[in-house]
Amino acid sequence: MTSHLHPRHPHHSRSIRVLRPFAPCASMRRPTSAFLVLLLTLLSLSFTPTASSAAATARLRPDYGLIYNDDADLSFLVPDRAQSEALLRANLAALADTPVRTLVYCVGMGGDLLYYNTTVASRVGWRQADDEKPGSLMAKRMENARVCLAAGADAVRTAGETARALGLRFIPSLRMNDAHFMTDPDGHSMTSEFWLKHRHEFPIKESPLPFQPAYGNLLDYTHAAVRQHRLDTVFEVLTRNRELVDGFELDFNRFQVFFPKGRAAAGAPLMTELVRRVRARLDELAAAERRPMSLFVRVPPSLADCTFAGLDVATWISEGLVDLVSPAQIMTLAGDMPIADLVALARTHGVRLHPSLYPRTSWRVPFPAWGRDRYIGAAISRAANLDEIRGAAAAYRQLGVDGFYLFNFYNAFGSARPHEFPLYQVLRDLARPENLRGQPVTFAVTKSYYHDGPGSYAYGKQLPARLAADTPLRLTLPVALPDATSPFPLRACELRLGLRGVPDTALLRLTVNGRELHSAPLATGTLVKVASLVRSVPKRPDLADVYLHLPLTPADLRAGENLITVTLSAPLPAAAEVSDLELRLEPLNQLETLWHRTAPPLNTP
Repeated sequence: MTSHLHPRHPHHSRSIRVLRPFAPCASMRRPTSAFLVLLLTLLSLSFTPTASSAAATARLRPDYGLIYNDDADLSFLVPDRAQSEALLRANLAALADTPVRTLVYCVGMGGDLLYYNTTVASRVGWRQADDEKPGSLMAKRMENARVCLAAGADAVRTAGETARALGLRFIPSLRMNDAHFMTDPDGHSMTSEFWLKHRHEFPIKESPLPFQPAYGNLLDYTHAAVRQHRLDTVFEVLTRNRELVDGFELDFNRFQVFFPKGRAAAGAPLMTELVRRVRARLDELAAAERRPMSLFVRVPPSLADCTFAGLDVATWISEGLVDLVSPAQIMTLAGDMPIADLVALARTHGVRLHPSLYPRTSWRVPFPAWGRDRYIGAAISRAANLDEIRGAAAAYRQLGVDGFYLFNFYNAFGSARPHEFPLYQVLRDLARPENLRGQPVTFAVTKSYYHDGPGSYAYGKQLPARLAADTPLRLTLPVALPDATSPFPLRACELRLGLRGVPDTALLRLTVNGRELHSAPLATGTLVKVASLVRSVPKRPDLADVYLHLPLTPADLRAGENLITVTLSAPLPAAAEVSDLELRLEPLNQLETLWHRTAPPLNTP
């Protein structure tokens, strides 16, 4: 089958999901009058929504490889157009010869201030706001943008040209309702002229999330003018960069609020119509440019969360409106997003699914490698480490995802270009399922971030969780067990439980899939107290006081969800809670140790 794929992408020859065309047999090759009538009938049906949807579902969907999002913060690093453009090219050129195959580039600072001289929205730095304090980073960013844009800079086009030179697919991205400005619209640099002009008409007003009334300042997609404003931006970007783009992304994850309280269900068809219009424009552009145009969407981290937000993602997938879906947390790494139904739906309709991964976790002391003195040099941090990123990736690979979407990794391990080695290690490890073999992984129950509990914009997090005396706390932990064909034996298999406000004398019982792993006073276990690791412990509501380490074997675990129960006996303080639950698998991948036959038994020093 011949396809019109862009010749600049050598990787386009990779796996393509497409329905095979119908091939008539020899007896059908001579047209008859009855056949012609049938053909005309079928042609007329081809213009019905059902046939149109089927055709869209059969659209070519290439292997997008590893997807890297650059949120464009580094668009204008200095107040000089030529140097800023050179630095932006150097920033993106650091992806050369890596497994990254698709560059997603944000077209604006937030969703309303654009990194080029737009005629339909606001430019970055379009006004001087109160938060531009002398010497502040915001003041410097705005000055850089004003100077560069006045000289004719276009960061989106520069990014597209660089992606093209690197052989990467280029997907501009628009944040559909960015919230950075919402708590102080009058004083924030990221507030747009459109918002200020229509502040009494178009904001949501009544936030659907009671914990944050300021969501009421976001734009309400019930209004046709709001939807058209977004479409105008999408269409302008596509028109200005038509020879560079390979599609477009609608980022519904920034942020996941689009309608007033109680109006999401009624608003969902309006949002679907917006998606249809973007799809139609991309199809027109594909025909004109003679190459495929893909529509990406970043969405909340489950189908239920999408429905809560007024996003009918199931229809977008089943009608073939979108080519790639990336379920995403707001800000933190998660390996347990409930996306199995999304994966199955996407596979049924040939749509690619790449969960978003982040370089940030909740507060914790990272789970260290096995061995004596393992906590020496330990620090409290929110930066995700390689083991945690690999663990999340392994859990999603087990569900059958197509690949991964990296968000906010641009300065995750430092701001040097080329990037520091850990980022290149992440890119290598995530590129193929086989690359996780022999690598240590940490699986973790994701902790709550910014009120993302039940009834919020994201699936309810299991932790932190209060403990009631003599009442089992049930937790599920997704685990991907080592590949049976892996040549590397396990060096360590260990569970770590984080606790807050629990006395050492408390009797703790812990089971894994029904097997009792611990039933004794807490003090009798292998405990690590956070206060002994650092000079001063910051006040973080989700940071453990103490970690309990419990060795186990792969036989105790299941591939997929594992049930862990934690029970503490009375008396128990009211504030006692479980803050963390993690599992670390550490293969022995030192070949010389295996060569000399000196490998220690599982879980021994």
